Amino acid sequence: MGRSFRILSAAATDVGLARQVNEDAYAVFPEDRVWVLADGMGGHVGGRVASRIAADAVADFMVRWRREPGFVWPFEIMESRSHDENCIANAVRVANVRVYNRSETDESCTGMGTTVVAMTYSDDAGFVIGHVGDSRCYRLRGDELTLLTRDHSLVNHLMQFYHLTEQQARAKAGKNVIVRAVGLEDDVEPELTVDAPAPFDLYMACSDGLSEMVEDWILQNILIGQQDNLEDCAQALIRAANQNGGNDNISVVLVRFLPA
Repeated sequence: MGRSFRILSAAATDVGLARQVNEDAYAVFPEDRVWVLADGMGGHVGGRVASRIAADAVADFMVRWRREPGFVWPFEIMESRSHDENCIANAVRVANVRVYNRSETDESCTGMGTTVVAMTYSDDAGFVIGHVGDSRCYRLRGDELTLLTRDHSLVNHLMQFYHLTEQQARAKAGKNVIVRAVGLEDDVEPELTVDAPAPFDLYMACSDGLSEMVEDWILQNILIGQQDNLEDCAQALIRAANQNGGNDNISVVLVRFLPA
């Protein structure tokens, strides 16, 4: 892709107004161009442990492991994917093994899992997003907000395969159900998305504690109005979710591309 940028980022998390424990986690390494967000599930202990293990494992693979002398891929790679895509896919699968093994050996963590959004950027590959679950990644370009990921949820499954409207699918699914998560089985396949950033693009990864509580048009307005200060923007997004009830933990990671 060949275009260089100056990249700014910020992250924030909040327990919300209804939960006692924050089961979200993030890992941000802007100097390595690595950003990770995770939303755990499986009770107060399990969810918090799962999200922290996953965020740390993805970050460790991307920042340290893949650069070690004598590095060997822990999982198979696909020749059709870029180096960064294969790295993100392997990182998420490593995280899956770590979470799954902990859940199998620690009774307090039985059945735990987590969503993951893992992001990296290189001038050659572009902005690579690997995700599992219903945590999301959006892109604000100009005044247009675009959802770049697809929720791995029962609602989305019903919409995709049974051609239901979102309202019909939500009525049929009842409460939010995840159909793919990190740590529930011994392996997982992350969905990969590659985007070519333009100058001034702003990417937002978030847990469903934000996306379920705040409508997209409000997210768009906050991002447009606060994009010049990412720390303030992250706090404004959290405030919006809490003002609408704060029914879940709220986490957000922001990455903005500026001309070099």
